[in-house]
Amino acid sequence: MRWFGRPGGNRPHSAAGSRLIGDAEAFLAGDFADHLRGQNEIVPGWARLNNLAHGDLQSLRHARRAFLPTSSMAFDWKETTWRNAERVLSDELLELVENHPDVLSRVQRTVLVPLEFELMRTEAERGLTAFELVQSTRTALRSSIS
Repeated sequence: MRWFGRPGGNRPHSAAGSRLIGDAEAFLAGDFADHLRGQNEIVPGWARLNNLAHGDLQSLRHARRAFLPTSSMAFDWKETTWRNAERVLSDELLELVENHPDVLSRVQRTVLVPLEFELMRTEAERGLTAFELVQSTRTALRSSIS
């Protein structure tokens, strides 16, 4: 998908421009964490919420599967902890929305996207752990149904 046209025809984007477009597309699709992993970059804690905040029901179902490192991967406790946090939150969100895409969209728009932006801001100041991500997200989801 090409989102941004170029004046004057099909001249290629600069490397920085292409990177920005790729990052934006991945962010809006809910694939930002995987996008960063694919570029061998560190995945910030807030980006672990990106799939929940922007993904569809299918991507949430995929995220709820347990993360099992392949034999070619070195076992990484930190990554396993983060992936398990993502799995727990995917389970809870799917249970909350009961497989209704309209309900998911409403929860994303009113709860998860604002939380994602708040976590971006606060993580830049003090960091975020997997436990804090789970607690913050659970609190936000519970307050939305009160």
